Amino acid sequence: MIGVESEGLAYSSLSMSAGEQKIFLILETILKADKNALILIDELDLLLHDEALKKLIDVISTHAEDKNKQIIFTTHREMVTTLSDKINIRHVVNIQGRSYSFEETKPDAINRLTGKSTTPIEIYVEDDLAVAIINKICSSLKASRYVKIFKFGAASNAFTLLASTLIRGDNLSDKLYILDGDKYSTENEKKAALDKVFTGTESRTYELKAAAEGKVKQFNLPNGVKPEQYIHYLITNVPLDGLGGEYLEIIEAARDIRVELDAHNYISNILTKLGIDRPSGLTRVMDLASRHPEWDQYVSEVTDWLQPVVSDLMERLPENDTVDIT
Repeated sequence: MIGVESEGLAYSSLSMSAGEQKIFLILETILKADKNALILIDELDLLLHDEALKKLIDVISTHAEDKNKQIIFTTHREMVTTLSDKINIRHVVNIQGRSYSFEETKPDAINRLTGKSTTPIEIYVEDDLAVAIINKICSSLKASRYVKIFKFGAASNAFTLLASTLIRGDNLSDKLYILDGDKYSTENEKKAALDKVFTGTESRTYELKAAAEGKVKQFNLPNGVKPEQYIHYLITNVPLDGLGGEYLEIIEAARDIRVELDAHNYISNILTKLGIDRPSGLTRVMDLASRHPEWDQYVSEVTDWLQPVVSDLMERLPENDTVDIT
């Protein structure tokens, strides 16, 4: 019978919960095992709450190092990913009939553990037109599941948001602030905008200002052209080869629009004429605009920043690192 006794007080397995009994059984097995032993434990977290599991792993880790024992256990508990300083974490996943082992804890691994999607990249834009552009870029990079998009309104708000992020000490490596490109388009204009949100002569102010430089990106518009006007130009000049009817009707509607005093109407009037709701209409417009040869240059600042960040988040199938668990 398993139990524990302290200061004359006995606590036998008959009084223990199933989780407590499991802990004692695991500890008994590990402590009695010979030095240099290999111990395999399936579902270590079963019947244990987070705090109990953490303490058990602490004890197991310390004992394994002292006695040179190798202890391998499986778990589906997300909390374990925070203990990488004590244990070597490997994520095992079956892909197309083969099992792969990944060393790094990436968003896809968390999704498999919890069923919840994590969006570590935050992108801030001016309006819903920019949201549609970013969605198209993310889709082309297979990055949509990693990105969350926020709208900040007026272009000047980008610098205020950036300043507040830096002042809080938040990590900027996964955040991007994007302007439409018709305002603050030069580096001097961006620096002047930063001067307005970072005021004072303290050394920290200069440090924050230096850290902020280059963090605000933009879409590359031709001089004097508004975003909606440029998108209108792209979709009316896109190559027609291979286009389906859903795209051709957008082009026809766009070509009926010559000059608009309000630049927003270059796109809004297309959607109104076709009776398409704005979110799905903007998606179709960006699908079409992205077929124009100038699209890549138009979104290059965003793509150049986003591509390596997304690549680092993606799980790559290792060439020779497979695990046979059949």
